[in-house]
Amino acid sequence: MGEKSHVFIEWGLKDKLKYVGGIVAITGAVYVSFKYLFEIVWPFLIAYLIALAIEKPVNALAKCLKGKKALSSTIIVIILTAALAAGLGYLAYLGFMEIRTFVAKYDYYMIGIRQRTAKMCFNVDSILGLYSGCTLKNLEGLVNKAGAVINSADDGQIVVIAKNILFGSVPVVTHIILVIGAIIVCFISVVYLSNVLDEVRQWRMKSVFREEVCVVTAAMNRLLNVYFRVQLEIMAINGAVCVAGLWLIRNPYAVVLGVLIGIVDALPFFGTGTILIPWVIAEVLMKQWKQAAVLLTIYLITYFVREIMESRCMGSRLGVSSFIMLMVIFVGIMVYGIFGFILGPVSYVIIKALVQYLKTVLEHDRL
Repeated sequence: MGEKSHVFIEWGLKDKLKYVGGIVAITGAVYVSFKYLFEIVWPFLIAYLIALAIEKPVNALAKCLKGKKALSSTIIVIILTAALAAGLGYLAYLGFMEIRTFVAKYDYYMIGIRQRTAKMCFNVDSILGLYSGCTLKNLEGLVNKAGAVINSADDGQIVVIAKNILFGSVPVVTHIILVIGAIIVCFISVVYLSNVLDEVRQWRMKSVFREEVCVVTAAMNRLLNVYFRVQLEIMAINGAVCVAGLWLIRNPYAVVLGVLIGIVDALPFFGTGTILIPWVIAEVLMKQWKQAAVLLTIYLITYFVREIMESRCMGSRLGVSSFIMLMVIFVGIMVYGIFGFILGPVSYVIIKALVQYLKTVLEHDRL
């Protein structure tokens, strides 16, 4: 039985400089693309991904409609949009009803909050051995100082604050309108792209950069099918767990709070513990043992769901450790802003794939 031979390639200084220069060029090109071009082309990129995702049902429906892909894709997009709008609309309706209930009972809840705060302060006094009312007195002093600072602001300062809020809200409204317009363009693009996917594939195979495109496409497929899909699954599972747990303790805002906690859990550097752990501490201080136990159980379940699903998928299927992904997300946020938790992993995967391809090309030249 013969032994496998390993070929060791000696890299010269010229090859190393080419490699380093290539890494710098690739990194710079990816950074410029996502920093300055992504906000222009993102509707079309998302439309292309949606068109790929619905390609099979579109083709199946097109056979029944005598090959009319444009009509088939339009029908599929309308059905998916209606289903998504119905689901989001139902959640929005539940949330609206819960918020309306909160507004209607605002005064009642404020009285309850004051009573619960006073009770927690007295329990803290008992635990720390302070005289009764010490914590509450200090808390009231802080609140009164904050109120005094607000009341001391003159009319000119209030006008300046109002102007800042007004002028600051205009770009936000403009941005929201642009995003809505981009989403409409995205759905229209899905219909057009579904009809020309075969032509796009032929163009890609005939392109001068077909090998590089194939490398990037394969890496992006792994990222989408592993990382982002797993993150959506985790967010859905943890959100459902939070809603169920809050419903179990008869929280009147189980849907709104459960969905919000699920969204917070999906954000980088946060987690369900950001909300649930302080809540557990507050319930313990209130001596509400059942509520504290249920909330702690929710936190433990959501924590292990995230840890198990991420550890099972990140290293083995994506080839990226949790530490590297955390670092990539952090750098992405520093570089791209709030959307860096998406663009960071995407940039990293593209850079890694192209750098590995460059290394393979240089070693092939050496061989």
